[in-house]
Amino acid sequence: MKKILTFLNHERYQVIAGFLCIVFSLWGLSCESKVQSLRDPTKLVTRDQLNAEVDYYLADIEIRYKNLDKQDEFKELVTNQVLLWSQTGKFSPIGLIPTLIGLFGLGAITDNVRKRIEIKRLNNAG
Repeated sequence: MKKILTFLNHERYQVIAGFLCIVFSLWGLSCESKVQSLRDPTKLVTRDQLNAEVDYYLADIEIRYKNLDKQDEFKELVTNQVLLWSQTGKFSPIGLIPTLIGLFGLGAITDNVRKRIEIKRLNNAG
């Protein structure tokens, strides 16, 4: 035992360096890198979990862009119908039908988006 202690005392810096190399090698090979979650900043996530969160947000953004496109199409439809009525001075009941269908569709889309957001909020709450 005395020989071991003498060796360790004489070669202390090499022993410490070797020990640190072993510890850092084990740490570097065994621990996954983690970052803050996009959904919950108090939680740490791995690369795969972060990719899943990004995909979730991209899908949500795509849904919202489609909703904006539908709203713009509806606005254009209403504007064109109003312009037609103002230019011709005639009211066309047949032209009113697509406008009413568009209003109903816009209401349904808005309600579905509201429900999706509420469901996601409830799921994230626990």
